[in-house]
This record gives sequence, C-alpha cells and structure tokens, in this order.
Amino acid sequence: MAILAVGIIILELSFGNWVRNDSLNKLNIVRSKTIKFKIDHVYKSPSSIAVYTRDKYGLRGSFPTPSDISILTVGGSTTDQRYITDGQTWQDVLQRKIQNAGGNIFVGNAGIDGQSTYGHIKNFEWWFNNIPGLKPKYIIFYIGINDLNLDKGRELISEGNKKSFRQIFREKSALYYVGYTLYGIYSAKIEHKAGHGYVDFNKVEWTTSPLQNDYNAMMHKRISDYSYRLAVLISKTREFGSIPIIVTQPTRRYRFRNGSIEGVKETLDYGNAKINGVDYFHMITKMYEVTGEICKANNVIFIDMAKERIWDDDDYYDFSHMSPIGARKVGEYLFERIKGIILPT
Repeated sequence: MAILAVGIIILELSFGNWVRNDSLNKLNIVRSKTIKFKIDHVYKSPSSIAVYTRDKYGLRGSFPTPSDISILTVGGSTTDQRYITDGQTWQDVLQRKIQNAGGNIFVGNAGIDGQSTYGHIKNFEWWFNNIPGLKPKYIIFYIGINDLNLDKGRELISEGNKKSFRQIFREKSALYYVGYTLYGIYSAKIEHKAGHGYVDFNKVEWTTSPLQNDYNAMMHKRISDYSYRLAVLISKTREFGSIPIIVTQPTRRYRFRNGSIEGVKETLDYGNAKINGVDYFHMITKMYEVTGEICKANNVIFIDMAKERIWDDDDYYDFSHMSPIGARKVGEYLFERIKGIILPT
C-alpha cells in the first residue's frame, strides 16, 4: 500500500497539474500538428485523405494570427470536423463567403471532438485566455448534440474564484483525467453510439412511432443543468469581450418525410430508458426551445438551424457528422443568417 501510494504521488506530480499549469492537456487539444486521416471508410471523395491542421495554439483555420480572428467557432466534433480536409470545413466556406462579400474577416475553428457546454465554459479559463491576441468580436457556439446526454451538473462549474476541493482535484489530477477520458470514450462509443463512421442511409430502418411519451420527466434535470451552463457560457463570452451567437445542430437521427417525422428505428440509451430517432427529435427540439428562451432572455443572437428542412442524406456521412456537401451547406446558411450583422453597411 505504501509503494502504491508513493507511485500514485509520483504519477500525479509528474503528469498532473499540481506543480505546473498546462491546462490545455485536459481539453484534448491537438497542437502544432498536421494529421492525415483516411476518409474512404466514411464518405466518397476524390481524395482518400483529409488533411487536418491545428496551429501551435490548437486552432484550425486560415488566418494570419489569432489576433486577426473576428469570428471564433466553438463546439464539438461537428465544429472540429476532423474528417473534413483543410479548406472545406464550414468555417472555411463561411470565411470565403464573407471575404467575397467584401468583409475583411477571418474565422477560427476552436471545435473539440466530444466537447459540450461544460467544456466550452472551461475553454475560457484553460485555453482562450492563454492565446496571445485572441479577441474575436463574435463567438459562434454550435451546440446541442453532446449536451443532450450530458450528466454533468452545475456543481462542476465554479462561481467566481471559488472552487471546491472536488473541482480542484478534477482540474489537476492526472489519474482522474485518464479515467474520465476512458469513460468518455466508452460512454460515447458504447452507450450513445457516437463517434465517426459510415452510415448507408438507404439501408437504415425508419419509424414514425416514438418509444417514450413523457419527455419532461426524462429530461428535467439535464435540461435544468444545461440551462444553467448555457447562461454561464453567455456570461463568460461577454466577459471575454465577445458577442455570443448560438446555433443549433441538425442531425440525421430523424428526417422530415411527407409532413411526418421519421426517426431511426435503432435505439439509444438515455438514462434508464430506450429512445429511437422519433424520441430523439422531440427531445432535441425541447432542448432547442429552451435554448431559444435563454437566448431571448439574455438578448443573444439565436439561429435555430436544426429546424430547417434543407438537409439531405448526402449531407451526412453518419447520423451526426456532415460530409463536405453538408459542411458547404452549413457555411452558406450561416453566411446568409449573419451577413447583415457582421458585414459593414
């Protein structure tokens, strides 16, 4: 036991943040790397490789320096887009559209695979404040999917400068970080069937019948905690000197057909319940309605892109992630929605 205790202490001091302060490690940020991902197993493309580049600060995009970024985009894997090659992400499309319209604006991509509003809040404390010159006028939050299944409560969000021992331990412990990362991978892959992969939508079984009927009871705590995190996120953004823009995420777990909602028949775990794609539609819609209410109460720009019926099977390579076709649609759609706000008149 003594040897084990000494070993744990050595590991914590060597790899944790008890002595040093390298919080970027806890956000799973790739820095100063160009990675070539094989994509022939997820969608058809003239090239079988997607080139994925992040700069020394962990940002994607084509901008001279972080101080030149006017719009920063924050979200999970649908913002990160690791299987969309440099130059074809929806941020790249948005930037080209803005610049072609005469705006001298650069868009930075701060998406992190698997991140939720909890991580977005921590970005300000652990990441954005440590990037020299980063002061975007706008921050676009592309949110929803990862928060639907998030069990983290508001107790993990520190108020002001006060932090409990539990919060300090979570932020500094190397063993906790490893354990939490492994649990996150298990939860995403096994429980919620998330991650990247090819889906042949022609072979998907669809249904119009939900499995559940009381979404208020199922979602009450998670919606309450999400509402709290979203309000904190809005406050953090304004404290950073930026204007928040909240955008909802469409998915292909459901689709609109002949005036009806069709959902994926395959089930997911939601707490102790099983849900299908029709349930998912009603649940994510409820979350986005709450998102709109919070944005309205806080005078925040809200773009409910998920409600649009413009999405096709070809826009996705799986139930959550866009193909280059879908990424182009997202960039073009967002340009049309925000051009009157960001472009000089």
